[in-house]
Amino acid sequence: MIEKAHAKINLGLNVLDKRSDGYHNLETIMLPLELHDTLDISLLPFTSSDDFVTCDEYSLKITKYNLCHKAIDVMRKRYQFDRKLSIEIHKNIFVQSGLGGGSADAAATIRGIIKLFKLHVNEEELKEIAIEIGSDVPFSIFDKPAIVTSKGENVEFFEHSRDDYVLIIKPKAGLSTEEVFRESDKFTLEHCNLEKVLNDFVTDEEVLSNECINALEIPAFSLLPELKILKENLDKEGFDFVSMTGAGSAIFCLTKEKRLAKHIEEKYFKLGYEVELTTFLY
Repeated sequence: MIEKAHAKINLGLNVLDKRSDGYHNLETIMLPLELHDTLDISLLPFTSSDDFVTCDEYSLKITKYNLCHKAIDVMRKRYQFDRKLSIEIHKNIFVQSGLGGGSADAAATIRGIIKLFKLHVNEEELKEIAIEIGSDVPFSIFDKPAIVTSKGENVEFFEHSRDDYVLIIKPKAGLSTEEVFRESDKFTLEHCNLEKVLNDFVTDEEVLSNECINALEIPAFSLLPELKILKENLDKEGFDFVSMTGAGSAIFCLTKEKRLAKHIEEKYFKLGYEVELTTFLY
């Protein structure tokens, strides 16, 4: 069985108070992209004694207890199935990029298990399962544009008709989400008016770039100064909007002009960056 695991970008991100469980309360707009990993999920023979999760991204091959394994464990405990699973992940989403690849893979694993075992799971159960695995997984389960708040468990869907090209550019170096959040505690972070950002985005207003802030840019730039320089350079290329996604280290650029997007994609590929040109999923 093939399941797609879609990347996401954050449009505006407010980091609020720190919770007693060590996480931060957040406010953000998440948008799913056509860019995706592909998971091949299948049942192993009855004689198999373990689950197998493999990946064609070398840096992830030795990760035994990744989010996909955690998703299997959570689903098996809740729904009491015995059969072991094989999951082969073909990675297209950049690692340590803020594009939500690990969460998307876990969400795809959950959807695949539901289909394989013909489980009946309602929306609230899905959210409960997803937040047990990771803070971005509730959003990734549904792959719809949404306002996401709290630890990530509150997901409010909305619709839009934007048809921008989304150019993603990432330095070779990545950033650990945990490290960026730890660094964020050292700063007084800016917040944006998320309601206005959403209204501007949905109505296709050009003022979006003046209103939309990712609060994690400050700590991320502190840890990886190259990222700040990259964003400043991309700001000069003529895009409608440029921002870091999530905790980094990818920068995304929005434009209606395919020629511009293709030109900058080729330019930064030649400079040694990881690049991907995609569009919104919805």
